[in-house]
Amino acid sequence: MTELQYAFRLIAVARGKMIFGFFLACLAALSGFGLLFLSGWLIAAAAAAGLGGIVTRNLFNLFLPAAGVRFFATARILTRYGERLVTHDAVLESVRVLRARVFERLIPRSTLLTDHRSGDVLGRLVSDTEIVGQFPINALMPFGVAAICGTVSVVIISVFSLQAGLLLALALLLSGMAVPVLVGRKVDNDMERLAGLGDNFRADLVEAVQCAGDITLCGAAVRTVEALNATQSLFGKTQLRSLAWSHASRQAGAFIAALAVAGVLMIGARALQSGALSAPELPMLILGALAAMEFVSGVVPARQALARARVSIRRLMTLCEAPLPVAEAANVWEGADFTRLVMRDVRFGYAGSRKIVLEDCSLSIHAGERVGIVGPSGAGKSSLIRLLLRLEEYQSGSIHWGGANLKQLDTQALSTQISVLSQDFHLFQGSVRRNLLLARSDATDEDMWAALSSACVFEEVRLMENGLDTLVGEHGMRLSGGQARRLAVAQIILRRPRWVILDEPTEGLPPEKGRDLIAFLLAALPQATVLCITHRPEPLEFMRRVLRLEDGRLHEREGLP
Repeated sequence: MTELQYAFRLIAVARGKMIFGFFLACLAALSGFGLLFLSGWLIAAAAAAGLGGIVTRNLFNLFLPAAGVRFFATARILTRYGERLVTHDAVLESVRVLRARVFERLIPRSTLLTDHRSGDVLGRLVSDTEIVGQFPINALMPFGVAAICGTVSVVIISVFSLQAGLLLALALLLSGMAVPVLVGRKVDNDMERLAGLGDNFRADLVEAVQCAGDITLCGAAVRTVEALNATQSLFGKTQLRSLAWSHASRQAGAFIAALAVAGVLMIGARALQSGALSAPELPMLILGALAAMEFVSGVVPARQALARARVSIRRLMTLCEAPLPVAEAANVWEGADFTRLVMRDVRFGYAGSRKIVLEDCSLSIHAGERVGIVGPSGAGKSSLIRLLLRLEEYQSGSIHWGGANLKQLDTQALSTQISVLSQDFHLFQGSVRRNLLLARSDATDEDMWAALSSACVFEEVRLMENGLDTLVGEHGMRLSGGQARRLAVAQIILRRPRWVILDEPTEGLPPEKGRDLIAFLLAALPQATVLCITHRPEPLEFMRRVLRLEDGRLHEREGLP
């Protein structure tokens, strides 16, 4: 699939509006041509009639051509307004749908995004989708308008003077094809370079803002600013070179247009002397040629827009068409009663790494059990969670939820039955209410307060200035560590999952606070099956069975390690 085919598939939702907008753009361009073409004849004919005496003035029909001029003027205004209205609506719809589709494609590939810097991914999701959504209007429509309207103008002028028509055709080809091809060869590399520099600058800037405190404490603020300035300077120089070529192409187009008009004037003058043309037809052809050259004035910017769009399409394809980390699931629910988790002889290692994380790993957990897993750092405890949630694909062995193979279930289906409290849980910028609604979109205020009460954070939220509408800040920075973690627990309580997986749930908390946190959660979800991965002893006090993960295998342990 080519880049353009891929882009058209993504924005097919607005295809009808774009075609209609293209039709209106052609009508607007042709109306402008007709306006100048007919105005040239009308002004010259009226002047000739005025010099011809009273009889000629009385015989001259001013009203019919004047009506034509008014018609073209009105049509030009209406079609131009309609074209802008339709194409802007099409672009907005395309960008809206495109961003949703790109995000939808990124969700199952979220584990691959760690290969990209966060500012880079954000730039692609925002800037590249906007460029791709606009490219049919900015990059393709000017070529189509120039081709259709240019052909029509050449045919019309050739009716009056074949030589003038051929000269105009040559000028249109030079200005609309030769110049864009030459400029395109120069700007393609610049567009690719600008995209890369823009990515680096955005990513560096995002990291600098997020880590401003640490950068200042390390005394690296000056170096960071200098690095940002260097990247911005290089970006500006590349952009200036691209703008210089764009300006040169416009000047070349204006020069070709001037030569074309001068050539039509010379051809028309000889035809007038020979009697092949009437006096009013000469200015008509001159103004018509001038109007026709306007058709190709947007071709060079369109060629640059096409170069930008192709770069953006390739960048989106790199993200959205990357191989899935796990095979697509059939989402077969028969037998997936989630009453039991069984792993048999599972072997797993990350792609691109020779290290085997899990080797012949087996595990059996029945509904209602509370199982703890301990082990040294790097033993594969977090990798085990990723396998159970089907974020990674194991190489051999089997994992079954109830009677269903894990490979028959997708992550979205698993998330309806399983909740995870990880050590690096995320709270979104927004209110307490918004973060709770992410866990359960139909939750009422009563449900939220009940969940907050079960998580023992009810009083803190109630005493906040805006209650549920209190802003938690980015990553929950306005809350204390304990409050943020208990809010994450409230999210799990709201969802009422059948299985709860805890990944270092008490990390960073004092022992008593960590013990209280687990107690609150288990008291609120007494029927839930719990799998707790930790290296601290407090959570294990609540577990009925403890396993140790070591050398890629799980070993049964009695009591605490």
